[in-house]
Amino acid sequence: MSNYKWVKLDDMYAELRKEDFSSVSSFEVNEIDSLLMKKLEENGIDSYLEGDGFFEPCRYVLTAVDTKVVEITAPLYEFDLKIGDYVLISKSYTEEVRNPDEYELVKSIYFRCCQEVATEQAKVFEKEFKAKSLDDGISSLITTFSIPDYEPNRCYEQYIPTGYIKVCEKNLPFTHNRHNVVFIKKMDAKGKVVTIKVHDLYKGLVIGKGGENIKRIAKLINAKRINVI
Repeated sequence: MSNYKWVKLDDMYAELRKEDFSSVSSFEVNEIDSLLMKKLEENGIDSYLEGDGFFEPCRYVLTAVDTKVVEITAPLYEFDLKIGDYVLISKSYTEEVRNPDEYELVKSIYFRCCQEVATEQAKVFEKEFKAKSLDDGISSLITTFSIPDYEPNRCYEQYIPTGYIKVCEKNLPFTHNRHNVVFIKKMDAKGKVVTIKVHDLYKGLVIGKGGENIKRIAKLINAKRINVI
């Protein structure tokens, strides 16, 4: 366990501090989407929202559900206003507190859960890409969602794998959350001609005004040109 110090705040209460007298931190993040929150809960991590959004920013504080209360013995200090510094008032003070080393545990679980969600969502996307492709997996038209919810079998924009390029997108009517997006797989075409097959409704968007969009994509994949059929 790390080195800690107790600081006497009044006759009834002492607060655990780090060795440099700074506060013992909780692990905090600015945002958690529904998929990640569910994964964290499955791995024994609870979360609650702090901050009012005006005087201090809103953030999620993460804690381990089964964190044990531990007994910590450390020197006890008190802040002396006259000298403006902490003074030692007891070499040994013992009190029970929530495990202060929880930060590193929660942090490691959080990043592991982030990776697991990203991996799971990448598999969902790749399965959908293959199923909807009309040209043997070169390109595909997929419905994506802007805001993740608790439905794991959808393609969410923030979890699109890095191996794909967005060619064009179209908002679906009556919603700002769903989009139909044409993707093409990243590749090095080595200066050859690539042919993709897309739905008729999206050919104009894929090609773009004067062919500008499809030329841009051809450059990204190092193709001589891209034929759209």
